Amino acid sequence: MGTTIDLKKKRLVGRKEIIVIVAAVVLTTAGIKASDNFFSPGEAKRESSGFCPDEMVYITSSGGGFCIDQFEASPGGECPNPDPLSQADTRANLDYRGCLPASRAGTLPWRFISQDQAAVACAKAGKRLPTNEEWYAAALGTPDKKADWSADDCQVNGNWTAQPGQAGSGKDCASAAGAYDMIGNVWEWVEGAVNDGSYEGKKLPASGFVDSTDGESFPGLTNQNAPNPDYHEDYFWIKESGLRGIARGGYWSNKSDAGTYSMYIVTPPSFVGSGMGFRCAK
Repeated sequence: MGTTIDLKKKRLVGRKEIIVIVAAVVLTTAGIKASDNFFSPGEAKRESSGFCPDEMVYITSSGGGFCIDQFEASPGGECPNPDPLSQADTRANLDYRGCLPASRAGTLPWRFISQDQAAVACAKAGKRLPTNEEWYAAALGTPDKKADWSADDCQVNGNWTAQPGQAGSGKDCASAAGAYDMIGNVWEWVEGAVNDGSYEGKKLPASGFVDSTDGESFPGLTNQNAPNPDYHEDYFWIKESGLRGIARGGYWSNKSDAGTYSMYIVTPPSFVGSGMGFRCAK
């Protein structure tokens, strides 16, 4: 009887050991895939696409991966004003329960929307405005030409058929991660504000051509006279008094001043305009 019980115990122990080994292999394999995604941006985009809704792309960053709209936000199909031409049109859209921002090729960007309203629009879709650092990470790799813009390039010189143009019109205006129109077409609001020329206690340089960055996607130095080709001749605009919202990328008429490093910190968060839009992140 004792021998039979001992044999049963040995079988149970053996089965447990097999289960533990199999579980370890599965966990190790999952860990390898996660590691591959983290250290290889190209692979991360493909492997991690399931983490993001279809209208967004996956971005790897030192702070952790996130999703961002592939295209500049436009009013969704249920919005009463598909092409807002005033802040009143934007208010009507936001007040309509079924109106959500969309990220689709071939649509016009949602303009005449303030930074505060853009945050509300993103929230309605279960998203948020990207941080300044997130926007910059998503824009990296976008071709930032200084002249000779064609219809396939980012729209910074009225080089598409309309101003603003439909999302994705420039087939070559895509970042390394696959986000379109990060440069030009319309400025894009990002999260945060600058107060009296300082951001989170850090004093920002005066307006001028970007001459270096601070490692956190803000210009570290600017030059008021000479554009720097290493920063694609991009320009930094700032008003050094009052509360100012942050927009990035440039719009359809900024020419070489527009770009990955370009920032517009001139208007308050309540400002609306024909050349100001947004996109969402999560």
